[in-house]
Amino acid sequence: MKQLSLAILALTIFSCKTQAPPELTDKDKTEATVSKSDIEGHIYFLADDLLKGRETGTPENKIAASYLANTLKSYGVKPNPKTGDYYQRMTLEIRSRRGEPAKSVESQNVIGIVEGTDPVLKNEYIIYSAHYDHVGVHKSNVPNDSIFNGARDNAVGTTTVLSMAKNLAKHPTKRSALFILFTGEEKGLLGSRYYAENPVLPLKQMVYCFNSDNAGYNDTSVATIVGLERTTAGQHIKDAATAFGLTAIDDPAGEQGLFDRSDNVSFARKGIPAPTYSLGFTSFSGDVTKYYHQPGDEAHTLDYDYLLKFFSSYVLAGRKIGNDPKTPVWVEGDKYEPVSKELYNN
Repeated sequence: MKQLSLAILALTIFSCKTQAPPELTDKDKTEATVSKSDIEGHIYFLADDLLKGRETGTPENKIAASYLANTLKSYGVKPNPKTGDYYQRMTLEIRSRRGEPAKSVESQNVIGIVEGTDPVLKNEYIIYSAHYDHVGVHKSNVPNDSIFNGARDNAVGTTTVLSMAKNLAKHPTKRSALFILFTGEEKGLLGSRYYAENPVLPLKQMVYCFNSDNAGYNDTSVATIVGLERTTAGQHIKDAATAFGLTAIDDPAGEQGLFDRSDNVSFARKGIPAPTYSLGFTSFSGDVTKYYHQPGDEAHTLDYDYLLKFFSSYVLAGRKIGNDPKTPVWVEGDKYEPVSKELYNN
């Protein structure tokens, strides 16, 4: 009996050693990389007074770009294949507030790549994008504060993309990922328009653009996706939000024309399905307009417990889209469907 017991014990130990650990789910992989401390660190830096509102063409905008580029590098994200670094440099013609030509300014998009794991699907790319510029320093109605920090708009969106980059650098999806952080959005979508005309990889390989842009939020139970129902990836986004205790809703403020006011439209016009993932709002009012393009939009005014759910939902949605064997497309009848068929030759 003693020998039999020892034999059973040895067999049990051998079985435990040889048994493979359970495979991580996409939710597990999301939770493993998204943290509240990372979120706070990025937003507090990008919205700091020292960056003076990150206006395009300023030294502070370049400091923000350097921070983003080095963060991507630290994650192990590959650089822009055309330059060997993480920048796409450009000269922009920016007009003054009275419409007069300004002098030209030098600025830069920040770009990185993570290759997918599937031998076929890795030739398709998901773009994860946000703008990192804001409106800078101006006179305001707030005493002793002329810095428009842009925590919501768009340090939050920028950090959303960084969260995706950290996750995919560690746990790539079947599709490849192209991360683009745009300059010049506040000057008329200049950075994304420049990229769309000067892509570092063929646009026909870009099957989806998951943009993130924000004005503010007035409902912490939801994530608002401008264009949620316009692409076949909508269910993935809904499921990802649910997994972290949120409800994904479509744009409740159609009168604002938000779909055509952010960088996603630069890609939609080329035919690429491109919604915008935004903080939860049920109307463009209240705490949205309170902070939108106001000097009070500072890092300490944000709810980071809500942001953890929001960022986690975005990352999980990206993972679901990046791993789905079916390529996402515009829903039938969308106004961008004809140009999309021309882009993809289908």
